[in-house]
Amino acid sequence: MVTSRRELIQALGVGAAALPTIGDATLLAQSAGPMPTDAPASGNRTASQSETEKFLAQFETAWLPLDPQLRAVLRTIYSRLMGLPPPSRLSPAELRRINGELSFYWNAGAPPLPHIEERIIDVPSGRTRVRMYDPGATAPAATVVLLHGGGWVFGNLDTYDGFARQIAKRSGLRCLSVEYALAPEHPFPAPLDDCIAAIRWAASEGSSLGIDPRRMAVIGDSAGANLAIAVCLSLRDADVSPIRGAALLYGAYSLDLDTPSVQSFGGGPYFLGKADVARYWNDYLPNEAARQNPLAVPIVANLTNLAPLYIAACEFDPLLDDSKHLAERAKSARVDIEFSLWKGMVHGVVSLMGWIDAMGPEVDHIGEFLRHVTRIGG
Repeated sequence: MVTSRRELIQALGVGAAALPTIGDATLLAQSAGPMPTDAPASGNRTASQSETEKFLAQFETAWLPLDPQLRAVLRTIYSRLMGLPPPSRLSPAELRRINGELSFYWNAGAPPLPHIEERIIDVPSGRTRVRMYDPGATAPAATVVLLHGGGWVFGNLDTYDGFARQIAKRSGLRCLSVEYALAPEHPFPAPLDDCIAAIRWAASEGSSLGIDPRRMAVIGDSAGANLAIAVCLSLRDADVSPIRGAALLYGAYSLDLDTPSVQSFGGGPYFLGKADVARYWNDYLPNEAARQNPLAVPIVANLTNLAPLYIAACEFDPLLDDSKHLAERAKSARVDIEFSLWKGMVHGVVSLMGWIDAMGPEVDHIGEFLRHVTRIGG
C-alpha cells in the first residue's frame, strides 16, 4: 500500500524505524537515494533508543518554536547523525558522503517533470555537468540557473535534484542546475568562475536546451546565493548581463561571525553552527586577498545597477543577519528588492520542502518573482 505524504511526515515524529519501505515511498521521493533506515549515518550503529532520545533531548528546547513538520524532520536527520563530529571537524570527503547519504530527505516530494536532460560543458576548472529541468515550457523558454549550496565544499546535481524540480514546477520556467568546482581543492575564484562560464554558455549555446537568452534569472541558496549575487556583480561589471533577476535564499554574504543571529542560532541545533560557517569560509577563502574581494564577500560590494533581487531568510538561521544587511544595502543602492522572512524555519529548509507544507507557498512566491523578472517587457 502506498503511504501518503502526510502519513510519512507523521512517521517521522515516531522515528526513522517507523518509515515505510522504499516501494511504499516511490510516489513521495522522485529520484531519491536509498530510503533511510534506523541506523545512524555514522560508525555508531548500535545506539539504543534511549541513547538516541537522550541525544535528541538536548535540542528539543531550541526546536520548540520551529514549524512542527520541520521539527519532525530534524529529529530524524539528527538521529542519523548521532555520533558524528560536527561538520567543522569533518573532511570534505566525509561531508560529501554524508550529504549524499541524506539525499532522500533533500529530494523527498519532488514532482515529476516531462523532460530532464543533462550535458557536459567546458568551464575554467575543466568539464562539468549541467542538467536542464523542463516543466513543459515552450521553447525558447525563460530559464532560471540554479547554483547549489553546501558551503562551497559539498553539494551536486543529485543532492539538489528535488530543489531544481520544485523550482521548475512552481515557477513554470526551465531550470538549469549547475555543478561547479568545490573548495578546498578549488578555492575562490574557481567556483565563481565556473558559474560565470556556465551562465555564459547558457546564454550563447543554450538554445539546444530551449533556453531564451533574453529571459534568464539565477537562484542560489546558502553558498549558492553568495555565488548567485557574485555572478550578477561580475556580469554587471564585465558587459551587458543576461541575468534579469536573482533569488537569493539564506545566503552567506559577510565574514562577520559575531552578528546577533550567529550568537543566537549558531550553537548547532539548526543544521549550521558558527564553527561550521567559519570552516566553510576558510575553505573557500584561504588567503587575505580573497577575503578582501567583494565578489567573494558581497556585503562590501557596490550593489548599484543590479537586476531585481528576491532575498529570503530563515528566522532561526545563523546567517539571518547576512540577508537582512544585504537587503538594507541593496535598498540603499536603489536596487529593486523583495525581502521575505520565513518564520519557524532553519538554514537549508528549501531542500526539505517536500516534508513541510508551509514552504510550498514560499517557493510559489519565488516562482512569481522569477516569472515577473523574466517576462518579455518585464
